[in-house]
Amino acid sequence: MIPKRRVHPLIKVAVAILLLAGVALLFIRSVKDTRAEPYVVSANHLQNWTLGIDTAADADGAVVSLRPPPELPMNLFRQLFSRQMESLGTPSQPGIPLVLRREIPSEISAEALLALAREAGLAHAVPAPRCVGYRRVSDPGITRQLYFMWFDVPGFDRFRQALAPQAGPGFAPAGLSPVLMMAAQPNFTGWLPVVVDQDRDCIAVVTVE
Repeated sequence: MIPKRRVHPLIKVAVAILLLAGVALLFIRSVKDTRAEPYVVSANHLQNWTLGIDTAADADGAVVSLRPPPELPMNLFRQLFSRQMESLGTPSQPGIPLVLRREIPSEISAEALLALAREAGLAHAVPAPRCVGYRRVSDPGITRQLYFMWFDVPGFDRFRQALAPQAGPGFAPAGLSPVLMMAAQPNFTGWLPVVVDQDRDCIAVVTVE
């Protein structure tokens, strides 16, 4: 009878590690593939956006924003949740921030900003989605995530350029991108301003139907 060869314990450990690494790699690839699935937006939801004053007192929040029809944020969140199945929060007042409180002196009123936005044509703007973006930050004891949709908004750059002389030398017209927050974990605090890097941030294309 031929005696059974004993496998060295270290070889068993190495094989187990390789198997676990393979499973982890497949899981990460699956998550990335799921995130990369295209999002669908109705052409109707890109019409009839409205300008509004944001009432939150958050210093990092918007003063005025361009707000979508309520069906759009709900539809985007449904698509996101069906992919990720994660516990995510949604914004209480969805909209594309046009300027943040921290960017301008307090003497510039929200009403003056609204008037400037109308002059830039934002009251009749039809945003065009560019991509769905994703950011993830791991800090000790907590992982933060943000999903957003990046738009091309006619009049957005014109508005911020026109605001620059009033806002002062510290204002950067290119210091904010036109994004609509979709969902976050655990909350939306600390994410603004978002300046989109297409190569780094975009994870999924958007189809308009």
